[in-house]
Amino acid sequence: MRTLTITAALTAAAAATLTGCGNLSFGTHHEDRTYSAPANVTTLKIRGGGDVQITTSDSPGIKVRERLRWSNDKNKPTLRHVTKGDTVTLSNQCARATIGVTQCGVSYRVQVPKATPVEVDTEDGSITASGLGGTVKLHSDNGALRVTDLRATSVSLSTNDGAIHASGHAKIADLYSDNGAISATGLTTDRLTARTRDGDIDFGGRATVADVSTANGSIEAGGLTSDRLTAKTDNGSVDLRLTTPPSGVRATSANGTVQVRVPTGQSYAISASSINGGEQIDSAFRQDSTSGRSIHVRSANGDVAVLPA
Repeated sequence: MRTLTITAALTAAAAATLTGCGNLSFGTHHEDRTYSAPANVTTLKIRGGGDVQITTSDSPGIKVRERLRWSNDKNKPTLRHVTKGDTVTLSNQCARATIGVTQCGVSYRVQVPKATPVEVDTEDGSITASGLGGTVKLHSDNGALRVTDLRATSVSLSTNDGAIHASGHAKIADLYSDNGAISATGLTTDRLTARTRDGDIDFGGRATVADVSTANGSIEAGGLTSDRLTAKTDNGSVDLRLTTPPSGVRATSANGTVQVRVPTGQSYAISASSINGGEQIDSAFRQDSTSGRSIHVRSANGDVAVLPA
């Protein structure tokens, strides 16, 4: 294992305007550092606070740009670059805060080969990535995630406070926000799991098997191809529009309308129930309780409907 520890030197000029770190705006000094990871490195990990931006290239090697920000000489970021086997781990640490306003942090811009496995865990900042083709695991304690043009075998995106946007292709996709909306309208995946405690979920494309849920928000799927789909919200509407006949759909809301649109060319076992609302199954459907295709819609408080796509 090789460890390289670097502390920012006092050669950076004071910013003309107050420049923050992470999502804040109190820093007074900054310094940019650029370097390449060792040639044998094929996996990237990032730990620490600050924004992270990752792009891909057909060229070999991992290229890193770090922007250090600090507010006084006693709170300069310390950088660590640890190479173990084929993995490089980038991290940073700030000194203990002193009396007064002291802000410190590091943001990263990294270019990696397309097939590079990437893992990021940032405490306070957004994560943006494009073109990733390896395994992808991204988490922010406090920030949005925007991941586009995926070509990944698996992707796991999570944030405690922020929205998530994902598009591209991934064999398996797991999206979670504790407090924020989830958008996956341009995502193609064999298996999608999308969960949020407080926010809307909007998805489309293809999800062969999909399980989506929100405790407080609406769920909407437009132009979706899915074989098996479960959608559940405790407080909000559900609106699903499928382009091909599914094997199974289950859509429920504790407080909101539920509407499912599917093609009518196949027979379905359909159930629609509402404790406090209207129930509609369009007459265009051929209903067959023994069919291998089923649609179940339910609301405790709201209208429910199964309609032609």
